[in-house]
Amino acid sequence: MKRVLVVDDEIEVTSFFRYFLEDKDCDVVVANSGREVEELLFQQTPAFHLALVDLKMPDADGLELLSKIKAKHPACEVIIMTGYSTVKSAVLAIQAGAKDYLEKPFDDLDSLERVIDSVLMNTFIKEEKLNLEAAEYGIVFSPSSPLQKVLTVASKLAKKAINILIEGETGTGKELLARFIHGSSLRAQYPFVGINCGAIPESLLESELFGHEKGAFSGAIKTRKGYFELANNGTLFLDEIGEAPTSIQVKLLRVLETGEFMRVGSEEIRKSNVRFISATNRNLESEVENNRFRADLLYRLEGVKLSIPPLRERREDIPLIAQNYLDKKYGGKCRLDSDTAQILKMYDWPGNVRQLHNVLNQTHAIHDCKRLTPDHLPKYLVNRAQNPDKEISVAMQTEDFIEREAKQFVQRLINGLDSVEQIDLKKVMKRIRQMEGEIGRKIIEKGLSETQGNRQLLSKKLNITTRVLRYILNEK
Repeated sequence: MKRVLVVDDEIEVTSFFRYFLEDKDCDVVVANSGREVEELLFQQTPAFHLALVDLKMPDADGLELLSKIKAKHPACEVIIMTGYSTVKSAVLAIQAGAKDYLEKPFDDLDSLERVIDSVLMNTFIKEEKLNLEAAEYGIVFSPSSPLQKVLTVASKLAKKAINILIEGETGTGKELLARFIHGSSLRAQYPFVGINCGAIPESLLESELFGHEKGAFSGAIKTRKGYFELANNGTLFLDEIGEAPTSIQVKLLRVLETGEFMRVGSEEIRKSNVRFISATNRNLESEVENNRFRADLLYRLEGVKLSIPPLRERREDIPLIAQNYLDKKYGGKCRLDSDTAQILKMYDWPGNVRQLHNVLNQTHAIHDCKRLTPDHLPKYLVNRAQNPDKEISVAMQTEDFIEREAKQFVQRLINGLDSVEQIDLKKVMKRIRQMEGEIGRKIIEKGLSETQGNRQLLSKKLNITTRVLRYILNEK
């Protein structure tokens, strides 16, 4: 289902588009102010496929919102709407990244429908293409996965001459993403060469990277090319770059800066045209602060940084990844039971995709079953599903409480009205929007009292930035 964001301060406009788009099986989210858009963008919600944004609103500029939406959801197409029609504003909107431009009032509904249908169809085609390309490299994800944004950005960066640093926990698939980037790049016809900087002894790492001449050291019985030469014109993947010893970091920096290197035991300067993709499960900024990693090397490697979310942050992907792996490994002869899928989703998977694959391998090896049921799973997974952590239980209870209170509030409001003639709907909707801000401020004030005024800590607890925290508090 396509997710569409409609942004307009006029309730009549958002109501029209909600009806219009839901009839096309779209999931429609409405925002009537710039503040609501800000709050939506900082939430961990599935990506939007299309955004219809009013150019002029009392508290926001449509072009600024366009930029913020594209930054959060790069694949989202944005159509600017306005009643202030000028050629200049239309050109600015298109130059800023808008897909199209609509004029109010929407008198020609056939034309409006054609524009929206065209954008939704193109978005669908691009999304399907991305999914297929990613699947070729073993990357599997659901439509609502946060990995979708990472892959969208990676796809755009692939064709640019820029180094990329991939961050992610062990087992998240950093090398798969690196291979996807290489395969989508202009270097795809040339080699992809990978080296794990933490798996090779320091005494051999220089030789592996730069090669060596015959007789350069004991055991060097013939001249050997290093990874830099082997990857010429292609991509060199430096896995676990945070493990590279300081002596190698210095030499890597020189190659990154000049493209020049020498084989061990040689005085001949060689050149290599290589695109660098690095990966780490460490926080390299912290490693720099602790003098375990060179800051100048980090700046060279980190042309752009991509972060792969761990499996526990994309639980909807787990059943798809599991079934996809079983299909490839066992030729479609083992299916995942729906109850089993739910149990797999409830586990945090500290080893991420690699651990999930290992569990599936072990389970199938023991039971050799055509359908994987909960009885086949290791007991710790089933116990985790039956006895979820207290923290998760409390979170679910809190969500249930808020949902229950919200429904009761709505019901009390409706029950108190004899007739709709008693109310001014615009004023009611405006007051409810004001309540959102009031509730947000009260929650933050309560949180600040609980954290003794520590805003950084509260931001982490609420999963928002300190900037949004200040925004909700109406601070500049």
